[in-house]
Amino acid sequence: MKRFLKYALGLLMLVSILQVSGQTWKIDPAHSSILFSAKHNGISFVHGRFDQFEATVEGGSVADFSGAKVSFTAQVESINTNVAPRDKHLRSADFFDMENHPTLSFESTSFKKTGDNQYEVVGNLTMRGNTKKVTLVATHIGSTKNRADKDLVGFQLTGEVDRNDFGVTGASGSVAPIIGIECNIEMSVQ
Repeated sequence: MKRFLKYALGLLMLVSILQVSGQTWKIDPAHSSILFSAKHNGISFVHGRFDQFEATVEGGSVADFSGAKVSFTAQVESINTNVAPRDKHLRSADFFDMENHPTLSFESTSFKKTGDNQYEVVGNLTMRGNTKKVTLVATHIGSTKNRADKDLVGFQLTGEVDRNDFGVTGASGSVAPIIGIECNIEMSVQ
């Protein structure tokens, strides 16, 4: 009987682990932002964002996101720096070439815990048809429950990319090649 109880308890634990690791999290775009910054003329920064995006995270739990998989897509048409002529130029062939490459995307290949509330997220970023490996730092800001009593989690992801690596080379004399990325994410279990 003891052996049966140990086996049953072990099986229940395994099922609960599989259920937690199989969760799908969806990003709430109304409470999330995808931001970037670029140094201009070496003396100031221009900030912008993508207003239309979607993302999901497969796996992970409120306590630990090790091994989770992130999938993200942003619409280039939604780029917004609060200056309409600049946004139009960023959509052009000089930069993102929206006509031929309407989206940019990221698929993680690794989501590894590096410390308290800290993770390293490695994955493939695709812009303008070019895919390169990038590494981001993810900070688990906190967790709570939403009104429907579903888990709600907040993350901030930061990193840098060299836009020239992706063929986004316009205005090379005035816009620095290194672009800062900051993603503030609120997501819930689906």
